[in-house]
Amino acid sequence: MDPFDIFWIIIRLLVMTVILTIVLVTMGFLTYFERKVAAHMQQRQGPNRTGPLGLAQWLADAVKLIHKEEIIPSGADKVVFWLAPILSMLTASAAYAFVPFGESITLFDRKIPYYISETPVGLIALLALSSLGVYGLIMGAWSSNNKYALLGGLRSSAQVISYEVTMGISLIGPMMLASSLSLGDIGRAQGGSLVTGINALGTPGVWFVLLQPMAFITYLISAIAETNRTPFDLPEAEAELVGGYHVEFGAMHFGLYFLAEYINMITVSAIASYCFFGGFQPIIPIGGAALGPIWFILKMSGFIFFYYWLRWTVPRFRYDQLMGICWKGILPIVLVNIGILAVSRYLVPADIPPLFHAPLDQTWPWLAFIAVQFVFTAVVVLWVSRVTARGWWGKSERPRLVSGLNVANPALPPPAEAARSVQVR
Repeated sequence: MDPFDIFWIIIRLLVMTVILTIVLVTMGFLTYFERKVAAHMQQRQGPNRTGPLGLAQWLADAVKLIHKEEIIPSGADKVVFWLAPILSMLTASAAYAFVPFGESITLFDRKIPYYISETPVGLIALLALSSLGVYGLIMGAWSSNNKYALLGGLRSSAQVISYEVTMGISLIGPMMLASSLSLGDIGRAQGGSLVTGINALGTPGVWFVLLQPMAFITYLISAIAETNRTPFDLPEAEAELVGGYHVEFGAMHFGLYFLAEYINMITVSAIASYCFFGGFQPIIPIGGAALGPIWFILKMSGFIFFYYWLRWTVPRFRYDQLMGICWKGILPIVLVNIGILAVSRYLVPADIPPLFHAPLDQTWPWLAFIAVQFVFTAVVVLWVSRVTARGWWGKSERPRLVSGLNVANPALPPPAEAARSVQVR
């Protein structure tokens, strides 16, 4: 093996170590920032005791979980019980082998990549690894020998399988627009290469959220359900299942499930950043390839904040509504969207220059493409607002106002009748 190969292996190992370390440490800070966001929304201070501004709170939580006693129920399958959270954690972490944080840079005449592995089917590999995480949930629920945990595991499997379908179909649009399954190619199709500055013919050259707004909305909803976050956190509905699939897990076993959930949040945010917002493409054209990871992390941070905002704003759905939204709403919408996209892409010439990189008389088909997609999105939003009012996703019990009801105690007569009875006496 020549020295260049050895140097290449060392660089890859260093990049892998740095990326995985950043992901794991970032997960700890995400718990801190979620508490801070929740506190500001509820007019509280949040963590402020452990370390400056409470920044060491996540370290205190980790130390507590590590030192707590591991308790395994007497009727549990001990081997599966131990392996379940480890499987969830490993599949969540392994996804970052296929996430490019930017393009390569040249340092000391050597090519330094911002990724562990850039494969031509990186997006498919990410979706495959994210779907394996549900096995850890089911294994943990079944091995606990607890019927409430088992109900949470069954809910989780049904929910994840359902929303994986819609999430994967929502990403067909960016794949077709970039003509590639590689996240790096999808990012370059939205603004060109940051290294060479070349924009390939036939690529839009703008963020795909402008060409696929409906796909972005359906992906966002499906990703929230995929990661079991509010308002779609039915597998761990505290009020119904006393904690859900992890009700019997404590100490670091519970910590691994918790860790996997937050890492999955980062993963789906990374996919959304690449497939709809250009990934490492700069928001302001400065810095070149060196600042690609900074722009990528900023875009992911916006999605993660949206997760926090949603959690403390929207109430939880019922389970029948959750499944109804998927099969009755999102799936037909994404299938129609793919049909419209296929026809529009066929009509756009293959050698058309990217938008804003040539005169308007050459790039006007991209503007027509965007107009068609926004009209379709507006029609869908109007239709959804109408059918939601009719209880299409699952009818809810509407409150009925009763005239003269004694609000303090409904069993007693209304206040006016009680006053009349006193006067008669």
